[in-house]
Amino acid sequence: MLIALIAGIVTFILTIIGIPAFIRFYHKARITGQQMHEDVKQHQAKAGTPTMGGTVFLLTSVLASFVIGLFSHQLSNGLIMILFILVLYGVVGFLDDFLKVFRKINEGLNPKQKLFLQLVGGVVFYFFYNQHGAGDQLNVFTVPVQIGFLYVFFVLFWLIGFSNAVNLTDGIDGLASISVVISLVAYAVIAVEQKRFDILIVIISMIGGLLGFFVFNHKPAKIFMGDVGSLALGGMLAAISISLHQEWTLLLIGIVYVFETTSVMMQVTYFKLTGGKRIFRMTPVHHHFELGGLTGHGKEWSEWKVDFFFWGIGIVGSLLTLAILYL
Repeated sequence: MLIALIAGIVTFILTIIGIPAFIRFYHKARITGQQMHEDVKQHQAKAGTPTMGGTVFLLTSVLASFVIGLFSHQLSNGLIMILFILVLYGVVGFLDDFLKVFRKINEGLNPKQKLFLQLVGGVVFYFFYNQHGAGDQLNVFTVPVQIGFLYVFFVLFWLIGFSNAVNLTDGIDGLASISVVISLVAYAVIAVEQKRFDILIVIISMIGGLLGFFVFNHKPAKIFMGDVGSLALGGMLAAISISLHQEWTLLLIGIVYVFETTSVMMQVTYFKLTGGKRIFRMTPVHHHFELGGLTGHGKEWSEWKVDFFFWGIGIVGSLLTLAILYL
């Protein structure tokens, strides 16, 4: 426990120091910042805000977790696998951001390129995981279910799905960073209950990094995490749920990301079936609330109001998960 807290404090301090330096570099190099969605007028003032801030908390968390895990003899296979996903999916996000910011390619990596790289990372994760007794058992609530060779497809779906889901959630100031903190706190409780103090190190370390990042990412944001941060965080959450053999928990602990992704899928499907009609004002669904409140046709919600609404949903999902597991 103490070692994990040290990792969190170290990462928090390094991120608090690193983000301002990163912002200064961004402005000094005259790098073009984040482009904003034209349909959300509240966001137009943010155009040019530095992005790729996830690089900082990702590096500090990975380094702190690795070094502290090594010296405390907690550098287990589980910890290494989670760090691997953080790095690999972080690299995918970095390439995506790099193409957008430096090469002026608006879409960054195209969907096929991104999916291929995420698949490669997922396959390597699975085979490394399988070498250390992963088996083919999927825990559904508290019931173990044998799914045989299908488990590899589940792992790939889980990693890629939640990586992209957190990416969709990262649309307004502070939303994704604190949503992930809430999810990680729930997984910290599960890790302690399972006495997985190795995994607890990277969980608390990332909480420290995200809290340090939030100091500069809350409204009005001075920096965004970019795909380098959001893709890595989603992959990390999936890897943690797999490593703790509590995969199902991410459906509730990560209910915010499920909600955001489902809204996009519903919108696209309904739009195609009805020839252009929409269910929501705009998706991901946090923009729907921004534009017209809870119904989508009322008064606009501030970003803070949207944040607290979604954070509340995340807290409820996390508490419900812990109640199912331990009460």
